[in-house]
This record gives sequence, structure tokens and C-alpha cells, in this order.
Amino acid sequence: MTQPGRHFANLRTLLVAHLSTLAGIGAAGTKLELIFPFVLVTVIPSGGDDYIWSRQVVDVEVFHSDYPAGAEFTRVVHDHMMRLRHSYVGGVPVSQVRTINGFGDLDYEDPTLHRFIAEYEIESAVNSAPL
Repeated sequence: MTQPGRHFANLRTLLVAHLSTLAGIGAAGTKLELIFPFVLVTVIPSGGDDYIWSRQVVDVEVFHSDYPAGAEFTRVVHDHMMRLRHSYVGGVPVSQVRTINGFGDLDYEDPTLHRFIAEYEIESAVNSAPL
């Protein structure tokens, strides 16, 4: 059990805060909004912790109305995700970010909506920060 008053940060909240700082982003969140480009963050049941470090897998999805622009924006998102390594977001230390699956596109059979998805493993430390 972690020490009283200490807990792991909410990874979804941490990633939405981090990705919302991207230049040119329409929005980031945990529920799809058609504001392009939109980045959807989903934490997958995974990983675990050793009371000091938590490891979790997340899906990061980019939605865009234009395929070439969306594909290009995934490069910006990937770079931003990798810059999380050895940084702090809202006072929460992030020690490692690993790419599990790089961005690929999923066909919605809708020429006005394009979806790209990647998976990352995020390692963060226990912290009493509210994130």
C-alpha cells in the first residue's frame, strides 16, 4: 500500500494536459469531439506498479477531417509524446515513454473523418500531485 496522502496521478488527465499544449491542436480529451485535429486519450487496463513506479499502456488517437494533414499531425503528436520522457507534467514526474505501436490509420469509410492510432507505455512515479 502506498503511503497516506500519496497516490499515482491520473494518467488520462496528465496526457490530456500535456497534449493540449500542442500548437495547432483543435482539442484533446477522453471523449471524441469533432474539433480537428482532435486527440483522444484512452488508458488501457495494463501494466502495474511496485508502489514507486506505475507502468500503463495508453492509446493515443488522432482524428482529422483531412487525411494528409492528419497523417502529418501524428508526427507532431508522436514527437510530443516522446518529449514526455524525463519531464514533469503538473508536478508529476514521467520517467519513461515507450512506443509499443507507432501510428497507423484506421479506415472509417468516411472521406470526412480520418483516424490514426498509436500505443505507448508510460512510466510515472507515485506523487501526491492532484493530476
